[in-house]
Amino acid sequence: MSERTKATLDEFFRRMSTGDRDSATELFAEVVRWDIPGATDLVPWIGPRRNRAEIHEFYDLLDKGLVPDRFDVERVLVDGPHAVAIGRLRSTIRATGKVIDSPFTIQFEVDDDGLITKYLLLEDSWHVANAVQP
Repeated sequence: MSERTKATLDEFFRRMSTGDRDSATELFAEVVRWDIPGATDLVPWIGPRRNRAEIHEFYDLLDKGLVPDRFDVERVLVDGPHAVAIGRLRSTIRATGKVIDSPFTIQFEVDDDGLITKYLLLEDSWHVANAVQP
């Protein structure tokens, strides 16, 4: 299972690096446990999602809310269907011009079909919430 998980995540990050978010979204199961915890009342793109349509909505809101600069995955640790990606991101909030620069981890689970069933991104949510405020 570890090889399937690694292959799925390698493909996910490859598609994301080319900006092909629609194709990357196809790697998610129809039912998914997705979350980016934080101040959902201030940051419209964060929070839980449960299916591919909601993941598409996340990317649309993300594009409207910020200009990505860097999303560097430093390492991916895999244990069977579970994985953790560790890295750093940097973006500029469109409305305020403020920069977000934060380490992150993403917890994944991949099913027997090689589809992502869990995505939990942890970042400096306090910094993100402050950056969206004028």
